Amino acid sequence: MKRIKILGIIGIAVIGALLIYRHFDKVKVIDDNYNKFSSEYTLLNKDNIYTYSSIDKILNILDNGTGVIFLCTPESEWCQHYALYLNDELKNNGINEINYLNIKDYRELNTAKYQKLIDYLSDYIYVDDLGNSKIFMPDVTFVKNGNIVFHNNETSLVASDQTTADYWTEEKILEFKNNLRDGIILLNNDIVEGVE
Repeated sequence: MKRIKILGIIGIAVIGALLIYRHFDKVKVIDDNYNKFSSEYTLLNKDNIYTYSSIDKILNILDNGTGVIFLCTPESEWCQHYALYLNDELKNNGINEINYLNIKDYRELNTAKYQKLIDYLSDYIYVDDLGNSKIFMPDVTFVKNGNIVFHNNETSLVASDQTTADYWTEEKILEFKNNLRDGIILLNNDIVEGVE
């Protein structure tokens, strides 16, 4: 009987240790994502809602998932500002995750998965000078049950002589945030157009 009690205590201790390890491991991954993202996107603080996602996860969301997808690259000043305003508005409206993918290398290598991404976004993206569909950055897509309910890439083709400081006036920021709110309503709505 004493042996069974000892084995029970050891079993409970092992299970407790595993649960604690999993909790801290999860916290570390979240902390690493936030720290890394805010070090790449320097206008944001560590308290942001971006999560690094693989292209496979992005494709799964577009196929039949729900979530917010942000395609960009930290080298772009336009992406830096867009990421800030996007994070602030979504976070203030109850969204707790933005799935982020640095699309730059996929776009340059024109991979099969990038082409699949192009197929999903074909109605929302632009064509380059050679007639090829291309994802211009920054690019955000809200997906509900595999249906695109909102897309925005408004600063992806801004004239090269315009700066972010010139473009992002208070009025333009407010307009952008209002557009995002419309998308958030569609994302949170129980009925998506054509789908019940």
